[in-house]
Amino acid sequence: MFVLLFSQPSGAALFDLAPRDVPYFASDTAFTGQSGQHLLSEYRGHKVMLWLFSTWCHTCVAGIKVMQDNQVFWKQSGLIILAVRNRNNGGYPGLKMPDFIKKIAPQLLQEPNWVTGEASAEMAQQYNARQFPDIYYLIDEQGQVQTVSTAPTATLQKIKQFAGGISQ
Repeated sequence: MFVLLFSQPSGAALFDLAPRDVPYFASDTAFTGQSGQHLLSEYRGHKVMLWLFSTWCHTCVAGIKVMQDNQVFWKQSGLIILAVRNRNNGGYPGLKMPDFIKKIAPQLLQEPNWVTGEASAEMAQQYNARQFPDIYYLIDEQGQVQTVSTAPTATLQKIKQFAGGISQ
């Protein structure tokens, strides 16, 4: 998060990372998951959290733990969480996504609303061209990006509001 604070342009809010005004239609890019290639369009009709992060990032570890602690809520709300490792792990060594989840929160690999994977070059360009170590997109059932943010530990209520329609 320290890196994000100082990498933002002057006057930009830390948790406002939208490359343009929201809402807008999510680009239908691919990522490699446990069972092969997946397109974002496969999840149309569901609320989706596309979460791109690097496995060397300590705030991402905290984020996984917070998301795990709220798994009952995510499952009940129908939120699908696409936990996708940044392309080439953001340029640093680290575990592949399934190994990372297995180490930090192994039970999430058994949850049907969690999909882990590795970002394609196209996904990296479309969703994380600035190479943030931790960025997520909240995409509604129609495939429109509603929110772009970071650090689920700090923005948990925003995610819950999107997933379940609760007030902040």
